[in-house]
Amino acid sequence: MAEIGISLPFSIDSYGKINVTDQQPKLWADRVRSVIGTAIGERVMRPEFGSEISYAEFKTSEDAASQIENTVSHSFETQLSRLRLQSVTTSLDEYTGNLNVTIIYALPNQELVTTTLGFVSINGTNPTVKETM
Repeated sequence: MAEIGISLPFSIDSYGKINVTDQQPKLWADRVRSVIGTAIGERVMRPEFGSEISYAEFKTSEDAASQIENTVSHSFETQLSRLRLQSVTTSLDEYTGNLNVTIIYALPNQELVTTTLGFVSINGTNPTVKETM
């Protein structure tokens, strides 16, 4: 029997029912985004849930890439253990300042899935506000 879960982003259809999906790649991608995008301690009833990826936003792109890879690996080991992590790559979009993280992993049925997350990069090299006197 196929697993069914709430489709994210959360929405309600025209009949007033919550949209659900049984597509395994979509369900797992939503779970990965939920774990990686949640800061440790952010959920009151589950303080251990999430990752420390948000701390990487304040580092240089080289240091951030290393920390993100370690954080994602740790999250897959502890909270997404049914998935098998294949690779984690990061790239910085110089124009927007976004740090893009691409994660490739295998589902329990061995199907490969790619999930990309984007984070705002704040590395302190340029001031956010220019002071004038």
